[in-house]
Amino acid sequence: MKKPRITIIGLGNVGSALLNVLTKSGYEVLSVFNRSEIDPDLIKKYPDTYFSKGLPNNENKLGELIFLTVSDDAIESVATQLSERYTDLNGRNVVHCSGVHASGVLAPLSKSGASIASFHPMKAITPKTYTFENTWFDVEGDEAAMLSLEKLTDSIKAHMFRVEPKAKPLLHASAVVASNYLVVLAELVSKISALGNVPEETALKAITPLMENTLRNVKELGVTEALTGPIARGDLKTVKQHVESLKNVPELLSLYKTLGIEAVKISIRKNGETASLEEIRKLLS
Repeated sequence: MKKPRITIIGLGNVGSALLNVLTKSGYEVLSVFNRSEIDPDLIKKYPDTYFSKGLPNNENKLGELIFLTVSDDAIESVATQLSERYTDLNGRNVVHCSGVHASGVLAPLSKSGASIASFHPMKAITPKTYTFENTWFDVEGDEAAMLSLEKLTDSIKAHMFRVEPKAKPLLHASAVVASNYLVVLAELVSKISALGNVPEETALKAITPLMENTLRNVKELGVTEALTGPIARGDLKTVKQHVESLKNVPELLSLYKTLGIEAVKISIRKNGETASLEEIRKLLS
């Protein structure tokens, strides 16, 4: 089946990545629209794509698959403006890539005949992203749009899974924890190591392989079996030493305790209630 022609509205990180990946994957990116002026070097890089400032106003420049990759707050407004310009969008699929919004935010375009969907990549994206291989997308919306996205996902060697609209904000919150808060954990590593006069660069070089190995264990074994360390062993003396060493930095101690209590819960799930785990819980509470 012939690949749909693509229109991208919004050249932020996701829009730029889609332009890179889809062009590389053999899709015709017919047109790209952006709120601000477009980098001339980008226009030269993609000579077969029509670039324009503002929103589309020519039906001939609209592809069969339209991505709205504007900011989350702008999606509904852009959808409304497009529905006012184009009253007949039958045969077109309009998709946004927001993690928190469901496809319902595109309802005005649905009234114009478009099939709508949300298509959110579970990936930290930059304008220099050139592949979505092995990336997972959470998807929901109209069946026609989702079937089109399923074919696109296969062609770029990615994966997708369908979710209910109400799951979107919860899934996005979990993605924030997985990605953004992993960076926060790295900052916590740096701060704790700095208390022992270990430079941040050295600490991160030493610790990030451990973090990577733990992520592999989570992927291969699941959360419960991946937990190791003093709390998993019920090693009360070690946890006491940690608490003692952090007592002069209350904000770090508070984070250590909060995360430690969650580790106790996982350990109980893994090994059952033990006297040592109960003592560790009391220490951290």
